This record gives sequence, structure tokens and C-alpha cells, in this order.
Amino acid sequence: MAAVWFWLSNLVGLAGLVAGLRPNTRWPGRVLGWLAVAGAAWGLIASGKVTGLQQFLNGVFLGSIYALIALGYTMVYGVLRLINFAHGEVFMIGAYIAWFALAAYQRQPTTAVAVALLAAMVGCAALGLLVERVAYRPLRRAPRLAALITAIGVSLLLQNLSLLIFSAKPKTIPPVVSSDTLKAVYTATGLTVNAPALVTVAAAFALMLGLRFFVATTKLGRAMRAVSEDREAAQLMGINVDFVIAATFAIGSALAGAGGVLYGLRYQVIKADMGVLPGLKAFVAAVLGGIGSIQGAMVGAFLIGVVEVAVAGVSVSPQQIATGSFLALLLLAFWRLSQHWVAGLPRTPQATRLLALGWALLAAACGVVARCATLPLKLSPERSVSGSTFQDAAVFAILVVILIVKPTGLMGRFAPEKV
Repeated sequence: MAAVWFWLSNLVGLAGLVAGLRPNTRWPGRVLGWLAVAGAAWGLIASGKVTGLQQFLNGVFLGSIYALIALGYTMVYGVLRLINFAHGEVFMIGAYIAWFALAAYQRQPTTAVAVALLAAMVGCAALGLLVERVAYRPLRRAPRLAALITAIGVSLLLQNLSLLIFSAKPKTIPPVVSSDTLKAVYTATGLTVNAPALVTVAAAFALMLGLRFFVATTKLGRAMRAVSEDREAAQLMGINVDFVIAATFAIGSALAGAGGVLYGLRYQVIKADMGVLPGLKAFVAAVLGGIGSIQGAMVGAFLIGVVEVAVAGVSVSPQQIATGSFLALLLLAFWRLSQHWVAGLPRTPQATRLLALGWALLAAACGVVARCATLPLKLSPERSVSGSTFQDAAVFAILVVILIVKPTGLMGRFAPEKV
């Protein structure tokens, strides 16, 4: 009975999560979806099987940091159609500013966190304005390749300047917020949660909701959306395009700075090259969710965080790796081959149900074929490989698979180039 309850809770939670995150879901359905997620979490806690829920929470904590960096990528691309590869280094500068602020106010934890967030966001916003004015604005009418190479050059410049100023030795963030497990939460739920993780999620959600409100309701937010739709038409309507682009860089860089503070509070060790991999994964999250979409960047970041933590917590044998890889290749091949005849099917509920059933049967058949095809390899089943050795590869593999299935990302939309 406990096993049935466990799998039922997982299925209900997954269905609720999909309903809550789908962009076309109406508000009643979205509320019911999140209530289903809460009910599934309660069911897992009641059954005592909280390992999966713990991994999911750890992924959300990590994804919150990726989301703040990914929002900067998607804002700059949405307005300027530029991938700012120096964004990861802005995140790193925010972490160093936090190191100074937290060291100065380490005897006053609440003041220290507030000052660190404010200082990092203001400092990184100023850095974003400087980078946009000096490096990107002169190349606004140049070919896109020139701007892309310049972004890579700015990234390397900031990284090496940080090495010269702060040295290659890692810095330790003062423990102004205790990283001990919250005993009340552990006693009530069995989940291991600490204060830095809760501060990370609360600050990330507050900043993301504030950004959505700003873009949707303020005059500058409407100007950003207008410039994103058509820069020339927005300029003809009297919008100061230079000011809007500069403000976009400032806001995106401020969010990256806040991400650097939250990263430092959670992991407590920072260094000059710390922005490379988180910046790259945040870019993957922005592309995965649909670059140019704020909601897509958030969903993509949380998905990347959950996948990374889930993969790191498993061990697989070489036989399982070979079987899974062959199965993925088979499914992708059949997906691409099926696009021609699926396009001609009628869009009726009955046809959709038959198509879903066909895909389920095909996936099962591919699983059997993949298993039988890899049996002759005779790989050692005893030797297991920790998921932490290929968690980054899993993140990028997820990106490749989703972009093959939906090239615009999960929540992106096709926008043809204007001539």
C-alpha cells in the first residue's frame, strides 16, 4: 500500500507541476495544479519517503540561482538580440561585492544580507551600464558576429581582471547566516533545509515576481516590450531606445549580482572563474525555456537545477548508460521521421489520443529493442559510475533533446527575421 501511495503522489505531483507551468493554462487550472503539487508533497511526507522530494527541493534551491542569471540573458536578448557572454562574470563580481559587505557587517546578519544584496545589485548594475556603453553600443549596427566576439572578449577581460585584483585563491564568505539544518522543519517533515537555502529561494522568487510586475505594468517595462517587438518603430514613436537598452543591461546585471550574493550565502566559497559554468548553464536554461521569455527562463532554470541534482544523486552501470543512450537515439530518430506524416493528421481529440497511445507503444518497443541490442556488449554490471561525473553532460543532453523536439524552447515562439 505504501508503494502505491508513493507512486500515486509522484504522478499527481508531476501532473500538477505540468498544469501549473504550462503557459496556456487558465488561472483555475493553474491553482488546482499547484494545489496538486502541495498535496503530493504532503503525501510523500506522510509516507516517510522524502528522498525524491528532498532532491526536488535541492534542485529548486540551485535553480533559483540559475534563474536570476538566466533572466539577465533573456532580457538582453529580448531587447537587443545579443547574447551577453560576459553575464557570468557580472555574477562573479556580485559575489565578490557580497564578500566585502558580509565581512564588514558579519556581526549583524540581517543588515549584512540586506547591505550585500543592495551593494551587489547597484555595483553590478553600474558595471552592466559601463559594459553596454563602452563595448556594445558602438557595435549596435555592426554584424552580429562582431558583437558576439566582443562579448566573449569582455568576459575574458573581466575574469582576468578579477584574477589580478583578487588573486586565484578562493575566498570564504563569512557565515553570517547559519548553514545548520532547521530542526523544526526536519522534525515535522524529515526534509533537510537550512536558512541560506530558504533565503535563496525567497529572494529569487521576490526578485523574479518584481521583474514580471515591472515589465508588465510600468512605463519603462512597456517601452522594453516595444523595443523588443520593433526597435525602429519604437524609436519613431518617441521611445528613447538607447535609454531602454541601457536600463535593460542595468536590470539584468543587478539580477546577476543578486544571484552572486545568494550563491555565496549558500556555498560560502567564491573564486575568479566561478561565473563560467553557472553562466553557461543559465544560458542553457534561457535557451531551454525559450530565450526572450521571462517565464521560460524561470522554468528552464528550475528544470536544469532539478535535473542536475537528480542526476548527481544516482549511480548507473555502463550497461544502463549504453541502453539509455541507444533508447534516446531511437526515440529521436522516430520523432524526426514521424514529423512528415503527423503534420497531415487532423487536429481532433480522438486523433490526439491515438497519437499519444501510439507514441507510448513506440517508446515501450524502443526500450525493449535498446535493451536487447546492448546485451551483447557484455559491459560490467558491477562497476557503477556516479552521476556527479556526468551531470553537466546530462544538462546539455536535455537541451539538445528539447530543442530537437521544439526548436524555440519550452515557452518560446517563432519570430521570423525582419528584412
